[in-house]
Amino acid sequence: MRALVSPELDQLSLELALLPPWRLARTVEASPHKKRILERLDFVRRFFPELDGTTIRVGLAKKPGVLGWGSLDPDHPGIWVRPRRCDRFTIAHELTHLLQARELVPGGERSCDLFALARSPLLIDSAPQYLRMPPCVRVATKLEPAWAHILNRMAKSALEARVLGRRDYLRGFERAIEIAFQDRA
Repeated sequence: MRALVSPELDQLSLELALLPPWRLARTVEASPHKKRILERLDFVRRFFPELDGTTIRVGLAKKPGVLGWGSLDPDHPGIWVRPRRCDRFTIAHELTHLLQARELVPGGERSCDLFALARSPLLIDSAPQYLRMPPCVRVATKLEPAWAHILNRMAKSALEARVLGRRDYLRGFERAIEIAFQDRA
């Protein structure tokens, strides 16, 4: 026997299913880089299931030297990205700020970098900006996939140390990375 469902509930569920993942600013809509930005946003967002069902405002970061920006207002989630330099890691870092706003991740830029690194090596295409990195990583324009795997594995280990009560997990990560990359050019 089929249960009766009110038309209002059907309509409500239909509206919830159709929430757009992004609300683009006019500057993004008009950008010649819109397609590439959306492709990267969609790819990175798959690694952030905590944000499912949330519409995120997307704008362009135009201030020199700023790669991105993430809102810390949980009621108005938004990120701003560089139109020409739209790295997957920068997007992951900014989405992690949205998790910080929901208190799912500890606050701070260094913590944000570490939690973004721990998501997936597929998201690590550029070096983190706030954690201390060896020169070979810091100056690399694009990171080698093997390096991304090392950074991801070390970030996961640091987060495991945090769960075990290690308060110096960020410094421990930086020391481990320094050791892992000391023989690299």
